[in-house]
Amino acid sequence: MSAVLGPLSSAKNVEGRPEGPPMRYLAMLGSVLLLMLTGVVMVLSASTWTAVMEKGDAFSLFSRHAIYVTVAVFALLFSVGRDYRRWRRLAPALLLVSAFSLLLVIMRGRVVNGSSRALDLGALSFQPSELTKFALVVGVASFLDQRRYFLDRLDRVTVPVGVCVGVLCGLLLFQPDYGTAAMIGFIVLGMMWAAGVPFRHLSVLVAPGLVVGLFALLEKGYRMERVKGFLFATEDVEGAGWQATQGLVSLANGGLTGTGLSAGHAQWGWVPEAHTDFVFAVVGEQLGFIGAMAVLILLGTIILTGFRTAQIAPDVFGSLLAAGISIWFLVQVMVNLLGVLRLAPITGVTLPFISYGGTSLIINALAAGLLLNIARQSQ
Repeated sequence: MSAVLGPLSSAKNVEGRPEGPPMRYLAMLGSVLLLMLTGVVMVLSASTWTAVMEKGDAFSLFSRHAIYVTVAVFALLFSVGRDYRRWRRLAPALLLVSAFSLLLVIMRGRVVNGSSRALDLGALSFQPSELTKFALVVGVASFLDQRRYFLDRLDRVTVPVGVCVGVLCGLLLFQPDYGTAAMIGFIVLGMMWAAGVPFRHLSVLVAPGLVVGLFALLEKGYRMERVKGFLFATEDVEGAGWQATQGLVSLANGGLTGTGLSAGHAQWGWVPEAHTDFVFAVVGEQLGFIGAMAVLILLGTIILTGFRTAQIAPDVFGSLLAAGISIWFLVQVMVNLLGVLRLAPITGVTLPFISYGGTSLIINALAAGLLLNIARQSQ
């Protein structure tokens, strides 16, 4: 076992546990709820102009987001109250449902901006890629736990995981959803590294992933436009670099204390997708540097307490599950923020618990509840 898995595999129930939930549990729960509340306010402020232009109703997007938040809270409570060990039995079913839904969205999904990523369910929609992240974290954690004594065997661990991830990521690329496929790759690699899989085995997964990623990047013109918008944003401010540039302008406009709610220019269409993947630009403009830092502190609290939970979880499955969810949140936050700050190409990845996006919000809440359940059972 590696030094990383050492503290994970040795985590056990200890007698003399203090009564009541540990402080990290309360800190994590409080952070999730505060972020959701912040998201409600920011979506209301950022979505008004878009809602009027698209639906003719200033509150159409907000009312839908309010429904999503309500469902997300129930998902959070459900997951908190369900012993995390019970999810192990559901791992195969979750992976099968994810694969089937990804295939279904390719054939019958709603096409937006050249990508088919969601299934229409009447007034609402479902994005299978978000469920896929949850299913893979649970499935990989269960698989690595079951084969923890064979982590140095390429045929017993690395190849089976690589095949499963390759199939699901292949379905994502057909949508196409390059950002989520890349995120899943990072999450699974992080979980395998935490479990103690040798680096030479991880390279077996990295090499073909890079080749496929490069091909996917060159195969679609709009992806190259996003890369150009990142590399040459200042040279094409009114073209490929418009969204990233306007996001930075909004952040700078906020100053220390912000312009105030419903003030500023980001919400009036100057920043595309202001209520979804660029909601952090709205936070920075309306709440200022202080508000933006508060959001980052809350997100950091969830991630850091998640990693701490992984170190002291009652068993290896709980440790790997907590590590996987924490890596998931970390990668998602970093991908979103780097895009907003023009330090990486824009991928369309949402900011956890804040951005508009029903499936993402609900699945993130479900994962957070699972992480909270592990934390509550840890010393």
